Amino acid sequence: MKRKRILGAAAAATSAVLIASGCSAGGQNAATDPNRAQAEVAKVSIDKDGTLSKGPASQVQGSRQGGNINILWRQDIAHYDPAVAQSSPDTTVLELISRRLTMYRIEGDKTNLVGDLATNAGETTDGGKTWKYTLKDGIKYSDGTPILAKDIKYAVARSFSSLYARGFQYIQTWLADSAEPSKVYAGPYEGGELSNDKVEVPDDKTIIFKFSQPRPDFPFAAALGATAPVPQAKDTKEALDQTPITSGPYKIASHEVDKSLKLVRNENWDPNTDPIRHQFVDSFTFQFGPLPAEITDRLSASAGDDRNSAGISQTVAPERFEQVMNDPKLKQQIIDKPSNQVDLFVINNSRVTDLNVRKALLTAFPKEQARLQKGGPYQGDFATTLTSPSTLGWQKYDLPGVSDVDPKGDPEKARKILTDAGKLGYSISLGYNQTPTSEKEALAVADGLEKAGFKVEKIAMQSKTYLDARDKVDNNLDFYWSGWMADWPTAVSVLPEQFDGRKIGDGRANNSHFNSPEINAEIDRIMKITDSVQQGAEFNKLDKKIMESVPAVPYVYPRRQVQFGTNVGGASFDSHVMMNLANLYLKS
Repeated sequence: MKRKRILGAAAAATSAVLIASGCSAGGQNAATDPNRAQAEVAKVSIDKDGTLSKGPASQVQGSRQGGNINILWRQDIAHYDPAVAQSSPDTTVLELISRRLTMYRIEGDKTNLVGDLATNAGETTDGGKTWKYTLKDGIKYSDGTPILAKDIKYAVARSFSSLYARGFQYIQTWLADSAEPSKVYAGPYEGGELSNDKVEVPDDKTIIFKFSQPRPDFPFAAALGATAPVPQAKDTKEALDQTPITSGPYKIASHEVDKSLKLVRNENWDPNTDPIRHQFVDSFTFQFGPLPAEITDRLSASAGDDRNSAGISQTVAPERFEQVMNDPKLKQQIIDKPSNQVDLFVINNSRVTDLNVRKALLTAFPKEQARLQKGGPYQGDFATTLTSPSTLGWQKYDLPGVSDVDPKGDPEKARKILTDAGKLGYSISLGYNQTPTSEKEALAVADGLEKAGFKVEKIAMQSKTYLDARDKVDNNLDFYWSGWMADWPTAVSVLPEQFDGRKIGDGRANNSHFNSPEINAEIDRIMKITDSVQQGAEFNKLDKKIMESVPAVPYVYPRRQVQFGTNVGGASFDSHVMMNLANLYLKS
């Protein structure tokens, strides 16, 4: 993606954005220091000359070929179609089997956005209104057929369909100039071909995106699932969610829903075209179902084939943190890092319309007691903002009644807020993910709210379908957990997605249903700022402004501890702060 890359001023500013690095400012004991800084920062640069976009990927010290690695995870992937998948674990797995226009190349503490299918991270001559990409030579699907530029255009076109509204919608909303892109263009099934004034494919290797206003963050959005290529003749619509088209180093050999997934080598993947991924092991076998306590115990013991196993996301069970993190031997089997996520407890603003009730929820919320159920300080620092400290422009702000709330909760103060508003005894439906940890967390939250004078109904929701059910507009819930990780290191992928009232809809990220014309207008103003540093400062002010309306309760800036077996090498985090599967190998 980058033979001649010509950057306008807007895109140049984006090349120095910030992301959380692999260690915390507090040093080795930072996870237990409640006053530590959330994270150090490292630059994420856009590859400017295409050098870093060339394959093969950098060698991993000690790596060797062969064998099978077991991945232990509590649930099956919710969506296998890259156009639909949005959760970090799902995205991490899919990036192993589906390539995109761009991707992150991580080498130590250096992160570069590089060309994946393309020769560079994109070329613009007009400050980011037009982005041109040239595909690499020799890139193929797992069936051996070549990947063509028209396949990427078709993939983007199909992602406009309302069938895929749950997926990332940045490219679609920018091309359509609408928060509801499917109403502007319904996708190829109903709306015909995506017009050339939006996406042009002059030949088999060139694709050009055209926007009505500068989109300096487009190279980051191009790393998401909408640009994973799909040949039109092989589009099986909803069925693609179980049998995706593959182009990465691995392909699906078998899949038993909710039980197992087997990935094997894709013999048509060429490492010389891929600067990010490896193909060290012969296969990955995913075992779906084990809960965190079982995973922790199995990986700690590393008996038999479990020595060849690893987790993918948070795998250290809360009740095992002290045992694992204080054991020097077990700690060698852990990677530990702050994520760029913010965990919230979202308030359904379409149901809880009284600001005083929302303030009472914020005031009563027992962050400390709830976090204790998820691992205490190991889980991360208490949050007071909607954006992560790793986001460009972030600064902690003072907002009375928000940033100064006691982490234990203040039930007496919350009760007074409810009483003065005539809302004492207000009923709250608390939705939660039905896992052992979340069950305990929900009990702690409910207890804190009830002490403040709320009536709480706890509603258990199935783990695999929790996100889909929560993200429906008519979800019949008042209060529920939501974790949002920046899709790249600016607030463009956070606040406009979560709090733009024009983005309320099934499967959309605005699951608080917050809608303020004033905030919507401010988002539009800030999105037109092409200097990323200036834009970041304005987004930080917007964060504070949104919190004046209390659409959600900031909860935790999470850390992640992921464990692996004693025979697994190459453990590291990817750009989503998940286990980087492409770097794993077996030591023997």
